[in-house]
Amino acid sequence: MPAIDIRVWGARGTFPMVGAEALEFGGHTACVEVRAGAGVMIFDAGSGIIPLGKALLEEGVTEIDLFFSHVHYDHIIGLPYFLPAFWNKAKLRIWAGHMLDGSTPEQLVDGIFRPPYFPITKDYMRADVEYRKFSPGDVLQPSPGVRIVTGRLTHPNGAVGYRMERAGATFCYLTDFEHDAGAGDAEILRLAKDADLAMLDTTYTPEEYPRYVKFGHSTWEQCGALCAEAGVRHWGMFHHMHMRTDVDQQAIEDAARKVYPNSFAARQGQHFQLFGKPEHGDT
Repeated sequence: MPAIDIRVWGARGTFPMVGAEALEFGGHTACVEVRAGAGVMIFDAGSGIIPLGKALLEEGVTEIDLFFSHVHYDHIIGLPYFLPAFWNKAKLRIWAGHMLDGSTPEQLVDGIFRPPYFPITKDYMRADVEYRKFSPGDVLQPSPGVRIVTGRLTHPNGAVGYRMERAGATFCYLTDFEHDAGAGDAEILRLAKDADLAMLDTTYTPEEYPRYVKFGHSTWEQCGALCAEAGVRHWGMFHHMHMRTDVDQQAIEDAARKVYPNSFAARQGQHFQLFGKPEHGDT
């Protein structure tokens, strides 16, 4: 059995893309499912959480931990359509720690379900919903044997990066950050150190980036350099620009792999298994 099992349900940023030009890399926005031991964990609730929710309901999964990197629209747009949230047998824990204004996770979710922008309130959710607030830098333990290290990312309104460790395997979810040659990069290096697999924000090409400074996103060149310094084994380009066609994204992947052969562009539906190695006391 893998120590950490990862499935990509959405890898795009800003807005979903629909049509024949987005079949290879997918059109859903950020959502990654991670299974580690008995736990089912979800990172972000972009539009990819909608088909994931259907699959979890069909499987009868009743215990789910949902971690927000932050709550810009592309990372929460699918939550009101996440079927397990409306199933009275489900237990849903929602974690958030990026907030700069002191908001609680419950207040954030209340804002997602707020009329007149959405017709119902969060009180229509029938799952047993628990809200868990943390601070960047905290270490979370959502289930036995799973350790999640958190850190603040450089992004407008705040964002959090996650490093999951289990049984000697490490997966990092590091989206929506901007290279800053300072404290922000230091956090990426700390979270990604010697990771087996990391997903990182590569919204812009190096040529595009000068037009989008301070927008809170990175490039494959910057992420590749950080991953090389951190000793990451394999890393995925994530949060593809919403207007990027498959042809465009393939060209970016080809360019990145010439410099960083351990890189790839994340694709909707990709599945990864990290086996790690047993730690002292593991069986």
